[in-house]
Amino acid sequence: MSELLLIYRDDYQLVRSGALIAVMLSLRIFLVYLIKRNRAILTEGRRHWITSVKNFSWLIIVFGLLAIWWPELKNFAFSIAAVTLALVIATKELILCFSGAMLRAGTGAFTIGDWIEVGANRGEVIDFNMFSTTLQELDRPPNDYSFTGKVIVIPNSLFLSEPIKNLNFSKRYAFHRFNIAIDTCFNIADIREWVVAEIDHCSADFAEVARRYNAFIEKRTGIDIPGPEPRIMISTSELAKCIITVIIFCPTEKATELERHITQGVLERIYQQ
Repeated sequence: MSELLLIYRDDYQLVRSGALIAVMLSLRIFLVYLIKRNRAILTEGRRHWITSVKNFSWLIIVFGLLAIWWPELKNFAFSIAAVTLALVIATKELILCFSGAMLRAGTGAFTIGDWIEVGANRGEVIDFNMFSTTLQELDRPPNDYSFTGKVIVIPNSLFLSEPIKNLNFSKRYAFHRFNIAIDTCFNIADIREWVVAEIDHCSADFAEVARRYNAFIEKRTGIDIPGPEPRIMISTSELAKCIITVIIFCPTEKATELERHITQGVLERIYQQ
């Protein structure tokens, strides 16, 4: 009789487990469908909600299965301890990934839509879960403000061994730095004055917004950062060339265009001389 009761209880727990998984997965699919609503391009807010639904559903499934099978787990506590030790050894990487996810959640290092850099990986966060984080890859200099079209999936264990750089402030405005190399025989002072005047002319339409955003970054981070005014530095190279270093605080999408315009203008002035 006792054996029949054990069999019945096991079957009942299996049914409850299967029902829990089926209900939660169905509910997750339905909620994701409601959020997407046949949209080809999702906003950051909708991607954030989709990620939250997926992660929350998995948490409910995990804790629900633990609650269903807890009586059985208590009866085999010692055996489970040995099995757990073996599982820890066998699933070390998964545990590290889960620990990395806890680190991300505990520190609030980034969220959906942020630009981050982890080791050699750099991009916009489009999804994350307990084990991995998905990035839309950003290009490398000189096109480091545009996307490559590639998607990177990095394990969360990387957060435990590599620093997480949040580049979100650079998503709208950035301190864009570039160099122009010219011969020392040209009038550097005249070229420098032209560069300053041209930057002031090109940045007239966004100068006020840049000042407000620069002040916002200082207030948000509590760090005294350089102001939005352009900076021009003159140095020399090992090849006896004069290096004009230009640093401008500008909208990210205009950085490459401004660099191209200033560089072309300098080269044209040199040609005229």
